[in-house]
Amino acid sequence: MIELYHFWSSVCSVRCRMALEEKGVAWTSRYIDLFKFDQLRPEYLAINPDGIVPTLVHDGVSIHESTIINEYIDAAFQGPKLVPSEPILQARMREFVRKCEDDFDAIVKLTMVKYIFPKLKNRWGIEELTKQAARRPKKYYRDIHSRAVRGEITEQELAESRTTIEGLLDNLEQTLDPGPWIVRQQFTLADIAIAPYMFRLSALGADQFWSHNRRPRVNEWYSRLSVRTAFRTAVTWPDESGGGYEEVGLKPALPIQIGVAAESGARPR
Repeated sequence: MIELYHFWSSVCSVRCRMALEEKGVAWTSRYIDLFKFDQLRPEYLAINPDGIVPTLVHDGVSIHESTIINEYIDAAFQGPKLVPSEPILQARMREFVRKCEDDFDAIVKLTMVKYIFPKLKNRWGIEELTKQAARRPKKYYRDIHSRAVRGEITEQELAESRTTIEGLLDNLEQTLDPGPWIVRQQFTLADIAIAPYMFRLSALGADQFWSHNRRPRVNEWYSRLSVRTAFRTAVTWPDESGGGYEEVGLKPALPIQIGVAAESGARPR
């Protein structure tokens, strides 16, 4: 049995949903509502002591961290290979995935202030958010959530985060030459690693980050990505408690290409 403990808008959850769908793996959804602090319940901490999503449970055995989970998914299950067979291309893939992980803090800070904290504030008071932030087992999330509640994430930090994101996108633009995917002709875990970042950024306005005139290779890559069934399934998972991005006035962009068939992929079970 394959179970994924996940949340609708978590970038790391999107990665793992997408990998499962690309491989055509039948999986059982175990929804963890981060905005209700399900990740801090004792029964979830028993399978993931860090209190974060996602967690993959395969025949009762837990695997943590999205990049590790995705390599496991590719190795453990049949379906299209998401890791190149050539060692040098494996290295290129992992270099890019590492770059995404190194720049994770920037996307978290930007979307924490613009999206996550406004949603939490709509549903809980500052006193409750302060209490819940202090319960986070992992220091990184405890600190950033606490700082957001106290209003300590500065405009300078947000500007620095944006600079980091711009650098990541510049790197993507360069890497996509010649393309069509990050590791040449093969769609890999590198494409999946950054895909959720792109969807989240699109909620803030995709044109400010990539367009036909600005980062045209990224624009074309995102258009190719957006017609993949696995991507669309992964990023459009419903906010099961309601609200979605629209709750705070944001709307992510899924471009539609007329005449381009979607790639095949599994549907969640």
